[in-house]
Amino acid sequence: MDLEKRPREKAIRFGLSTLTDLELVAILLQSGNKKHSVFDLAQSVLECSQDLTRLFDLHVSELMEIDGIKEVKALQLLAGIELSKRALRAQSYQMVITNPKDVVRWFQMEYGYLKQEHFIVVYLDSKGKILSHQTLFVGTLTESCVHPRDIFRQAFLESAYSILLVHNHPSGIVAPSQADISCTQQIKKVADTMGIKMIDHIIVGRNQYFSFSQSQSLD
Repeated sequence: MDLEKRPREKAIRFGLSTLTDLELVAILLQSGNKKHSVFDLAQSVLECSQDLTRLFDLHVSELMEIDGIKEVKALQLLAGIELSKRALRAQSYQMVITNPKDVVRWFQMEYGYLKQEHFIVVYLDSKGKILSHQTLFVGTLTESCVHPRDIFRQAFLESAYSILLVHNHPSGIVAPSQADISCTQQIKKVADTMGIKMIDHIIVGRNQYFSFSQSQSLD
């Protein structure tokens, strides 16, 4: 068998989970070129991504700096990552949200690697299923940056029963700042007045998260 086809055969016979990181990247790249085998290119991707730890940070242009990887192959790799994010998002939309862990994997993958803070509001129905989610602010979070009016206008349009707040810390350190705490308290107070339940405010980093409800900071 052609060496480049062996990971595919292994995946078909034993499942994708049996493949090494090198073999998985090789399958995504599909083929090498005259100068480099697909495994040479895959190894270069692993080195560039620091054994996958930086994979979500990579841009098309950075991947194209690898000799032998052009735009098409770079997009193939990044399309696989984007598809994973969307699969987790779709899965969350089908769930009844009862715990931060129900959605934190989606939030970490989609927002935990971003280089700017994003403030997201998730709107839920009375059964705990997601109606929609919206990014309301991009930038450093302060007390005045996210106005409750913007949050609750959409809540009423959606006939939302409850809301879930999410934002990311690009530093990866998920401990809430004083601005995070003040902003959360302000929004919670308005939610109580409006009769809309605020079930949590989750801060995500790449590998960690902080839940205000789990820390009993919403009481």
